[in-house]
Amino acid sequence: MERQQRKPLAALALILIVIFGLAGCGENPVSASGTSSGPVILFSPIASTSVYLMNLDGEKLHEWQTDYAPGYSVYLLPTGLLLRAQSIPERPFSTLQGSNGGRVEMLDWDSKVVWSYDYATLAGQQHHDEFWMPTNGHVLMVAWERRTAAEALAAGRRADTLPSEGELWVDKIVEADPVTDRIVWEWRTWDHLVPPGAAPADNPGLVDPNFAATPGVDWTHANAVFYNAALDQVMLSVRNFSEIWVIDHSTTTAQAAGHAGGRLGRGGDLVYRWGNRRAYGMAGEQQLFGQHNPTWIADGLNGAGHLLVFDNGDVNTRPYSTVVELETPLRGDGSYAYDPATGYGPSAPVWQYMADPPTSFFANIISGAQRLANGDTLVTNGVAGRFFEVTPDGQTVWSYVVTDTAGATNYMVFRAVRYEADYPGLAGRTLVPQGPLRIAAAAQTNLGKGIRY
Repeated sequence: MERQQRKPLAALALILIVIFGLAGCGENPVSASGTSSGPVILFSPIASTSVYLMNLDGEKLHEWQTDYAPGYSVYLLPTGLLLRAQSIPERPFSTLQGSNGGRVEMLDWDSKVVWSYDYATLAGQQHHDEFWMPTNGHVLMVAWERRTAAEALAAGRRADTLPSEGELWVDKIVEADPVTDRIVWEWRTWDHLVPPGAAPADNPGLVDPNFAATPGVDWTHANAVFYNAALDQVMLSVRNFSEIWVIDHSTTTAQAAGHAGGRLGRGGDLVYRWGNRRAYGMAGEQQLFGQHNPTWIADGLNGAGHLLVFDNGDVNTRPYSTVVELETPLRGDGSYAYDPATGYGPSAPVWQYMADPPTSFFANIISGAQRLANGDTLVTNGVAGRFFEVTPDGQTVWSYVVTDTAGATNYMVFRAVRYEADYPGLAGRTLVPQGPLRIAAAAQTNLGKGIRY
């Protein structure tokens, strides 16, 4: 079995609510009764077991207390429940090799766990991210599966790149139903490898087993998953490839393991990829560098339908971070235009945020970006624990730095999320400012030891 049943939440069978209303920015008005009624920020420091909600004045509005550190993302659902991944100590993938996660849970406003799901075996362990699907209330999870050296060699992996541990961690996506506590859909990178002897450039829908083939066990290192309900497509951020991959979700699990079927007729093969043409054997400059948090910009927001990506950069080849907005070559049927000579477009972003000078902003790990209702963009510098809002022309109009009770900063945060005051998940909540938010001082070196971002 790949799962351990925990606490089902049958009420989720009735949840068919439109996905997150991403927030705009502005002041946080306080009513005569002392309550806050502006946008709010949700975040969870990696070195903490608490999740915080604050207003734009940096005042604490609410705190959820949990058993373990995050693993890593956290969201406030339209239902009012908190969805988070959790790094459980008994996870089977070695912490010394950089594992995190293992559990996904939902908490009510009072921190009571109403659903908990362990996905933590060598056949599958959740890590980094999860995503609530508004169409059915299911939860997508990024997960590792273990593959042996013998399996890797049979798949065409070069022997000189195999880790000394004799195994590879390979990413997959699973969809869990909180009502039944069962995996109802699965997609695996391993099912879509370029066959031995075949050219990656002739197979852009497949994954080259010898790309990013370093001796490390964590081969692909996905760090985010996102679902587009209108297209019924799933997007995966693959850090070690410096690519984003898009997969047709309209398939069955059996079709997702093959190369035919589904709405686009391609099974589980990649229907779009962007960021690094060399990953599929094409020439051209690298476009992304270890990116995080790719999202489809929601309807009604500036750039709706485009992709927004936090592009981390690389300490050796491009030592600065940007945020890029992409207009994909999407066709009317949900497929993507592909040029055999140049690969997948676009050739350049339609918008990007770049600091002045560029090297003044470099978050080489974690971090994120979110398009706001007013057209601005919320940026998370996850390394520094700093959140800031930039206008379309790159001006910073708001910022906040996570600070503890001793005045220390530099608390790493995977990403922050902003919600409008009228967000459904806040309905009926009286948010009373409790003074400046100061998180409890934490031994970051202990909670974060061995965790890869």
